[in-house]
Amino acid sequence: MSEEFLNHNSENSNSGINIKEEILNYLHYWKWFLFSLTIAILAVFIYLRYTPETYYSYAKIKILDESKGLELSTQGGGLFTDTKNLDNEILVIKSTRLLKKVVDSLDLHIRYFVEGQFTSKEQWNGPFKLLGVQPKDNVSSAEYYIEITNEGLIVSQGDEHVNEFIVDGYNLNSPKDNFPFLIQSQSWITKYIGATYKVVIVPLNSAANQLSGAISVSKVGSTDILQLSMLGENKKRSEVALNKILEQFNEDGVSDRQLVFQRTIDFVDDRFMYLAEELDSIEDNKKEFQQDNKFVSFADDAGYSLGKRNTTEEAILELQNQIALSKLLENPLNSGDLSTLMPESIGLESVNTNGIISQYNTVVLERENLISSAGVNNPKVVALNGQLLELRNSLKKSLQGYYEQLNLSLKRLEKEENTAIDLVRRMPEKEKKLRAIERQQNLKENLYLLLLQRREEAAINLAITLPSIKVVEYAFSSNRAVTPDARGMYTKGALVALLLPLGILFLVFKSDTKIYDKADISNLSRNIPIVGEVPELKTDDKLFENPNDRTILAESFRILSTNLKYILKPKADNSGHIIYVTSTIKGEGKTLVSVNLALAYSSINKKVLLIGADLRNPKIAVADGDNKNKGLSDFLFQSSANWKDYLQKSKYNVNFLDVLTAGTIPPNPTELLSNGKLKELLNEAKSSYDYIIIDTAPIMLVTDTLLISQYADATIYVARAGFTDKKLLGFSSELYTTQKLNNMVYVVNNISDSKTSKGYGYNYGYGYGYDNDEIALKKYSWSWIKNEIKEAIRKF
Repeated sequence: MSEEFLNHNSENSNSGINIKEEILNYLHYWKWFLFSLTIAILAVFIYLRYTPETYYSYAKIKILDESKGLELSTQGGGLFTDTKNLDNEILVIKSTRLLKKVVDSLDLHIRYFVEGQFTSKEQWNGPFKLLGVQPKDNVSSAEYYIEITNEGLIVSQGDEHVNEFIVDGYNLNSPKDNFPFLIQSQSWITKYIGATYKVVIVPLNSAANQLSGAISVSKVGSTDILQLSMLGENKKRSEVALNKILEQFNEDGVSDRQLVFQRTIDFVDDRFMYLAEELDSIEDNKKEFQQDNKFVSFADDAGYSLGKRNTTEEAILELQNQIALSKLLENPLNSGDLSTLMPESIGLESVNTNGIISQYNTVVLERENLISSAGVNNPKVVALNGQLLELRNSLKKSLQGYYEQLNLSLKRLEKEENTAIDLVRRMPEKEKKLRAIERQQNLKENLYLLLLQRREEAAINLAITLPSIKVVEYAFSSNRAVTPDARGMYTKGALVALLLPLGILFLVFKSDTKIYDKADISNLSRNIPIVGEVPELKTDDKLFENPNDRTILAESFRILSTNLKYILKPKADNSGHIIYVTSTIKGEGKTLVSVNLALAYSSINKKVLLIGADLRNPKIAVADGDNKNKGLSDFLFQSSANWKDYLQKSKYNVNFLDVLTAGTIPPNPTELLSNGKLKELLNEAKSSYDYIIIDTAPIMLVTDTLLISQYADATIYVARAGFTDKKLLGFSSELYTTQKLNNMVYVVNNISDSKTSKGYGYNYGYGYGYDNDEIALKKYSWSWIKNEIKEAIRKF
């Protein structure tokens, strides 16, 4: 039996970390987990109850940049080009200039909130609307409360309702000085009698800035599609605002292109006036010349010379046409206004000049857009001004070079023409003059027709200007609120509620170096048997008073006395067993164990001698008399004394329990214990008693116990739950390993059901079969509940 008991303890001690035990260790504090979870759920509920819901709204557009408008002729390339930069378009969309128009058109600077019991909720298209009677640019920040009553609307400002206006009916047609608005109500406003609305008004610029901060514009992947999104309390308000932004942005782009077309038309119209006058003058000169010279057709005998001359004249005509077109650009080029657009593709054959004009107009448009959104002092505007000046200089140089090239070619052709004229010098002089007049006439007519064609192109494009954007998706809102995320908040709250006590308990467990049950001892001292556990005593009654006692204390010591039978080896002479009870330090309960173990053995009619061998700090007081009576120290000091003369009868079991107290506290207890008289006493007592239980001194503090340890048949080493430090167990393990204590076993004292990690209590373990109903009633009594609450608060 003894070997089986030791093997059982050895197997338990050699087991590794017990996962189930660790889990139960935390689950023992399930009340705190439940409390934390309840508080977290309640906090999340209150947060969700008082936090307004916001919804996600978005729209998608595609920037159109492939269309260049209608062109009636392909000569000289297209008149208008449009290169879109998505980053620039994003800045335009978020510009205060554009958003201010949106705010103005939708009155977004006025917000309506219906006051609820806990929170206010934003409304759109409510039962009434405020109409300003002063310019919107002059609107200042204000906040009004409007209550709908049976008599009308009560308008007040401020929490104290200082300024009140009682409205006759449901329309206020005469605004007050401190309420510069008209109230336009709906026919169904009577359904909202009793409701109170809060109206918040901000200036247009502030509302535009708020809208700019609320919207987010981003590219969709690698496409040229932009997504506009915003968060808002009212889905309808967000959708209307986004759709209006799309509309306004499209109108803004269309107006920019229409402005280019209109300026081209205006330029051509100005040139028509001068060309018409010149054509009339040339035609009059031709008519007078023919009348004065009686001009008739010449014969076709000019032959080759005439053909050569005609070819040269056509080339000269083309060069003069180009020179005239070049001169047309001199007036707008010399203008100091950087916002003036240059006419494009008017027929110049200079690719370089046409490219510079196109680039110049693009920069002018970009500068105008940037000035409208950022102002003239913006660094980018200044940079664009410099770029325009450079382009102007480049254009002047290009025109000058092209003009010089045309003049050189013209001189060459005129020389060839003179050569041809010499060949036909017999032709009448009047033919030459007539050709000169007709040449000038053709030049002006061609220029007139060319400009007329360009004007028609611009007029058609102005009338059918295509949209700047294509709406991929109009504004759409999510059905579920984005913030606050109720499911996510509850999940996170529950997670935090569980992790918080878990983390606290983890830190407490890791920082707590005390032992609390036999598992703590088994993990540190694996080879030392544990023969008993003494429960925590919540009453002042700490003694096994009655042999028939059925208390938890009594049952624990009955179990201890039973387990000791497997530790103590039977003796051939049937002499009594000597049992030492010791501990590492003072206060671990060795005296409690000694006394109650003696009472337990005596309760089953075993003859027991209880000896108090802690001569420095005597504690035994279960005998008649007190600690001042003579005892063991007096016997050891008197060389001729008889130990039986110092025996005292127990107050609780007179027939079977004798007590030999420590006696007078000596100055030299070590010398007394080592003089050999204790051995004499024990040899004589073994023949008269079944068990001799000796309460010894703490081993770590003094050497008294080690001096007499060889006399013991078994040594009970007491460790106290919640008191003994785990580091001290190393000292006791060393004593066991070095065999300085005979037959050493552990007893765990003061184990509390509230501190143990097993999840079961001594009410079950020791109370089974003994007054179960009474125990159950005590467990669930009001006093038991109060004790549990106090214990929980103390631990927290």
